[in-house]
Amino acid sequence: MKPLKLTVSAFGPYSNLQTIDFTQLNGNNIFLITGPTGAGKTTIFDAISYGLFGEASGTSRTKDSLRSDFASDNILTYVELEFDLRGKQYKIKRVPQQERNKLKGEGTVVKNSEAELYLPNGDLITKVNAVDEKITEILGINKNQFRQIVMLPQGEFRKLLEADSQERETIFRKIFGTEAFENIQRRLDDHRKSINKQISEKQTQRDTYIKNIESDSDALAQLLSSKDLNVFEILNRTLQLIEEDTTKSEEIAAKVKEIEHEQNHLQKMIAIGNEINKKTKNKEDIENSIEEYIKRKDEYRKKEQKVVMARKALPLIELESTFMLRQNQYNNKKIDLEIAEKTVFDAEINLDKAIIQLKEEEEKESDRKKYSDTIVTLRNHEGKVREYELKSKEINEYKKKLEVRENSISDLRTNINNEKIKKDSIVESIKVAQRAEVDLEKSKTDMDSKLRDVQELLDLKKYTELYISKKNKYNIESNRFEQIDSEYKGCKDIYEAMETHFMRGQAGLLSKDLIEGVECPVCGSKEHPRKAQIIEGMPSETELKSIREELDKLASKREKKLRELMDINGDLKASKEELEERKKKISKLYSEIITLDKDAVVTFSGLKIDKINNDIFILKDQISTLQFKVNKKDNLEDALKKCEICITSQQKELEELEEIYKDEFSSIKVLEEVLIRIEKDIPLEIRSVDKLLLSIKEYEQLYDQSNSSLKNAQQNHINSLNICSTSKTNFELQKESLVEMQGELEVLREQFYKRILDSGFKDINEYESLKLKDDERIELEEDIAEYNQSLRSLKDRLENSIVETQDLKEVDIEKLKEEFNSFNNIRHLLDIESKKLFSRISNNTKAINEIEKINMDIGKDEEKYGIIADLSKTANGDNNERITFERYVLAAYFEEIINASNIRLSKMTGGRYRLRRKEEKGKGRRQEGLELEGFDNYTGKARHVKTLSGGESFKASLALALGLADIVQSCAGGITLDTMFIDEGFGTLDPESLDNAINCLLELQEGGRLVGIISHVPELKERIDLRLEITPAKEGSRATFIL
Repeated sequence: MKPLKLTVSAFGPYSNLQTIDFTQLNGNNIFLITGPTGAGKTTIFDAISYGLFGEASGTSRTKDSLRSDFASDNILTYVELEFDLRGKQYKIKRVPQQERNKLKGEGTVVKNSEAELYLPNGDLITKVNAVDEKITEILGINKNQFRQIVMLPQGEFRKLLEADSQERETIFRKIFGTEAFENIQRRLDDHRKSINKQISEKQTQRDTYIKNIESDSDALAQLLSSKDLNVFEILNRTLQLIEEDTTKSEEIAAKVKEIEHEQNHLQKMIAIGNEINKKTKNKEDIENSIEEYIKRKDEYRKKEQKVVMARKALPLIELESTFMLRQNQYNNKKIDLEIAEKTVFDAEINLDKAIIQLKEEEEKESDRKKYSDTIVTLRNHEGKVREYELKSKEINEYKKKLEVRENSISDLRTNINNEKIKKDSIVESIKVAQRAEVDLEKSKTDMDSKLRDVQELLDLKKYTELYISKKNKYNIESNRFEQIDSEYKGCKDIYEAMETHFMRGQAGLLSKDLIEGVECPVCGSKEHPRKAQIIEGMPSETELKSIREELDKLASKREKKLRELMDINGDLKASKEELEERKKKISKLYSEIITLDKDAVVTFSGLKIDKINNDIFILKDQISTLQFKVNKKDNLEDALKKCEICITSQQKELEELEEIYKDEFSSIKVLEEVLIRIEKDIPLEIRSVDKLLLSIKEYEQLYDQSNSSLKNAQQNHINSLNICSTSKTNFELQKESLVEMQGELEVLREQFYKRILDSGFKDINEYESLKLKDDERIELEEDIAEYNQSLRSLKDRLENSIVETQDLKEVDIEKLKEEFNSFNNIRHLLDIESKKLFSRISNNTKAINEIEKINMDIGKDEEKYGIIADLSKTANGDNNERITFERYVLAAYFEEIINASNIRLSKMTGGRYRLRRKEEKGKGRRQEGLELEGFDNYTGKARHVKTLSGGESFKASLALALGLADIVQSCAGGITLDTMFIDEGFGTLDPESLDNAINCLLELQEGGRLVGIISHVPELKERIDLRLEITPAKEGSRATFIL
């Protein structure tokens, strides 16, 4: 970057517009900036630095102090810099935040900071943040690096010289673009951690399978319970156990086959015995059934007699039905006669009522005449009532209009007063908004700083709480695993004790059926001198099976929980490593954080965050309030104009409304006089058309109702006469019919009773008791026939059964079953042992296969880990030299910078001093590689650059800056350093050193590099002809090139 033109306005001591045209140098690239103390020499550097990065060249000058105290209030403070970079021209303009007089009225307003960057292609970038990012991208360095390698501010030239390895690494990384090497370091370390985690997880998984190996061998059990597992020995012992269990299993299978043969023979004998016993039992059942049937013989003889009498009653049932039908008809006829008699009585009463009602309606003729006359009179008033109502309506309309006018006039007067109050309030609010603009910018700056601090603390707190949460989860799950493991072991002990008890008890059950001289089904012996005893409290097979199922469930649950615990432990380790890295990073902000434990870190971070958040909350509230006030200013100014226009408009409208109100009030008075004259001619109660029409309608309804009642009474009298005559005639006819039917019923009754006696029944009661319905009689006949048939069938079956059971004896099935069950017990014991062996063989075989597979995976991972771990340690500085991969690369650049710097340092010190990279390791494990020391050729000793004197430090700093610029120019293609500015430092040099330093700077012209120097040393003025002379004055300083 090479400056072409610098323009400042109201900046520092320069009160007005000041332009410095560097193109006037005409290829003479070294110049001196001279002038009295305080004239504004350093301000030139400040202006260049502010134009590029928005900050002064030195850390002691802030943005707030950049505006000129000499400038008038109406002059804007700004900096404009045109510069050349790799043959392309750029222009940047920055305006700092400042107070300015209002364009209208009194008072000041705050103008916010602005920035504009004009690119070579004509594009314009605005907004401060966007311009800052683009400038850093264009130059390839930031403001801090600019101060260390391009512009050496007063009092800060030693910073690059005395920087430690970490600071130099940050500077060089940006310049030489070595971020890729740092990325390689990080990726190698991440890969190492990942492989290590995989190995740990697989070892835990392998241990899980080892713990699940089942054994009844004390030696193998001791190996499995050992803290340090001997995997090789465990595998060998387990394989040996599998072979032994397989042999035992085959022997048990052979014994089971022999028992199955014996049981098949017993099953055939049991089947034959069951068939014989079934036939003898069937004969006994038939004999018992015949005996039961004979006992019921008298019962069925009575049923046969009942059927005979029921058949005699059959011809009388039809005659009985005819008689009962006539009896019902007579009873119904008798009820109808009673109803007809009551109807005659009711008709005579209704006729009397109709006669009385007709007489009452005929007497109301005078009322009907009165209604008719009133209707005529009301219709004569209708014309005047309509006129009265119309005039009343006109008056009411006028009154409503007057009321609206009065309200409008009152509202307008209120609005005008409110607008005047509002105008005063707006004027005051505008003043408040102007003051708020100044406070807003300051609050925003404070907010940015607070947010950066709280974000770093939040990250630390989040990772610490995450670690604590995972640690607690691990402890909880570990306790749960121990509880499940304890339950599993307890259940296993119970099962093994019950199994042993059960086995011993089975021997007792088998021995109780042994007979001297008969072979034992287990051992084959015919002698049984010591029979096993039955053990009391022996568990049943169901109880043993139940406890085994529970043990299997607990084993599955235990293995699942162990896997979960293994996953949680791996996650916990990764979280701890991440937390340590975060603590190391945050310690730069709060050094005491390193000594705190995890809970204290959370508390510490929480307290700091709460405090900062409280400050942020207050600032947000302040910013929100201030921004709201500032945003309101433009709206307030517009509102003020609208308010003034509104007041004028409403005053004019008020005058017009008051004039209209007077005219309408006069019209109402005229109409009210006409209305009074009409009221004298019509009654008060009918002074509306609706009331008049309603009254006419009411009288018409009364008249119509009276006429209708008369007609109804006349018709009712005629109807009552007819009904009374008809009901009397009907009563007489029904009475005659009932007498005739009574005679017929008596004749039919005598015929029915005579037939009952003729049929052999004593009386009607015997007939009623013996008659049956057809379905009842048929059911009884079928029951008798079924009884006789069943008895004959049983006798036939008995004869056949006697023939089948001849010479057959009953077989003792229970004895055969007991013998069969004894074999079952033996087989069950063998099955239990076989299942136990099969389960152990299956479980152990699976475990062996998985362990061998995991061993192969672990071997591959460990081989890979050895390579990656060595690479990661070497790349990340865990080596003899304690130098990282990136720092190793940067050290090569640093050597080149030192060599280039020593060329000039040797000239400036007469060959006495040279710089060199410190290669010997420092104390502790701090990574180094970019440390710098000075070597004195006179003493032959090296010392740290911080111990150099003031003059020696200046020469070394200048040489280092020039050397860095040379190497950057040649190596970093994206960065061009063809300018250098030096502020003071030459006063510390002796004449010879000063002369040597000047010669070095003069040599820079040959490479086209622009060098600007601020110094009061007279020798420089003599050696450097070109000067930028700063002249102070009461109205502000002026800058002029002396060519």
